[in-house]
Amino acid sequence: MKNALIAFLVLVVVVVGYIAATAKLRVNLAGRQGKTEKIIRGDLMVPINATGEVLSALRVVIKAEASGEVIEIAKQPGDPVRAGDLLVRLQPDDEERNVNRAKLDLAGAAARLEEARITLQQAKTADLAQAVASVAQIEANLEYFKYRADHVREQPEVFQNEERLQRISSYRDQLAKYDSAKANLEKVKLAIPRFEQNLKQAEATYETFVNNFGDAEKRLAETDIVAPTAGIVAQIYVQIGEVIQGGKTTITGGTELAVVLDMDTLLVRAEVDEADIGRVLAIAPEWAQPGHDADVHLPADLRAAAESLQGLPVVKVEAFREEEFAGIIKRVYPEPRYQNGVTTYLVDVAIISENRHRLLPGMRADVRFTSEFAENIVLCPNEAIHEGPGGAYGVYVPKPSATEEHGTEFVSCALGLDNGNYSEVRSGLEAGMVVYTKLPAKTNRDKDK
Repeated sequence: MKNALIAFLVLVVVVVGYIAATAKLRVNLAGRQGKTEKIIRGDLMVPINATGEVLSALRVVIKAEASGEVIEIAKQPGDPVRAGDLLVRLQPDDEERNVNRAKLDLAGAAARLEEARITLQQAKTADLAQAVASVAQIEANLEYFKYRADHVREQPEVFQNEERLQRISSYRDQLAKYDSAKANLEKVKLAIPRFEQNLKQAEATYETFVNNFGDAEKRLAETDIVAPTAGIVAQIYVQIGEVIQGGKTTITGGTELAVVLDMDTLLVRAEVDEADIGRVLAIAPEWAQPGHDADVHLPADLRAAAESLQGLPVVKVEAFREEEFAGIIKRVYPEPRYQNGVTTYLVDVAIISENRHRLLPGMRADVRFTSEFAENIVLCPNEAIHEGPGGAYGVYVPKPSATEEHGTEFVSCALGLDNGNYSEVRSGLEAGMVVYTKLPAKTNRDKDK
């Protein structure tokens, strides 16, 4: 038994030693041979990366214009709605009383308005005509009484004292009536502008009560609170039995009842580093540029506008890692944001792909802008690029020789665009050539030689 155990341990030691020696040999061989890769042809995109948040371009906060008790909640968060769908219903009793009160006020204002019109019309016609006629009548009689008074003054010996006094008194009495009639005529004339002003005030009061009555009817109708636009209900802030105050009775404009999001107009508000905003502006459409011409407007159909553009932004979210969402630059904000010593600019990217309905507001998103793009070019892995003799950039290619088992040769080349992984080769290399991404290690024999 003891001999068998010893034999087993010896076997284990031999196997472990063999495995270690083999692995070391493979590592040595791999290091001596180096690592190669072929030059290829393909497309190259130089990206600008930014992060942001998915938002709804239209977020409607619905407040109550009417007051009352919540008696029905027709929709819950997450429910789709169309424009006009019922969201919340209020008890209409309070608003019905307001309508009745406004209706009575309006009737009283209408009566006062009609009275003001009649008074003005009477002053302009009957009262004025009567005053004018009275003046004319007294004026006509005044000549007769003046003649009689003048006659007794001219021939006092013909008339007795009593008759003489009577004629003079009658003339003076008639003269006083004439002055009174003229004063009354002037009074009637002066009253007309006042009656006109009263009519204007009555008309203004009537219009006020008409508006009050219309507002009351509107608030009564708004005891049924409906969705103003199609979308998805994001929040419902009230509960059945809760009493809310309308916008006409509160400083804040009414109780917030619900939030509806237009899920067909999603966008990502991306934060672009100040070092990259210049390249984003270079590829942004004219309507998105800060300070664009006044006659340039945002297209009504962004999906149709995107068909004529290249290098559209691509959006990815953590929730759908394998999926991409196409976008288009909608707006570049000119004012910077400063946070923790970093300066960024906000860029709105509208989501236009058909799968946009999978996104939800609030999701964190990665946005990739394409600042430069080249098609069907020679591409070289960046790992293979080195600075060679004389400071020129190029690559090492295999060139075995009699004196060196894994020989190399430096080939200089002209480089262009670089996306961090591959670089554009404008001259010096061709597709299919093999280059070293990791140079082979020198052996002791090679070093000696």
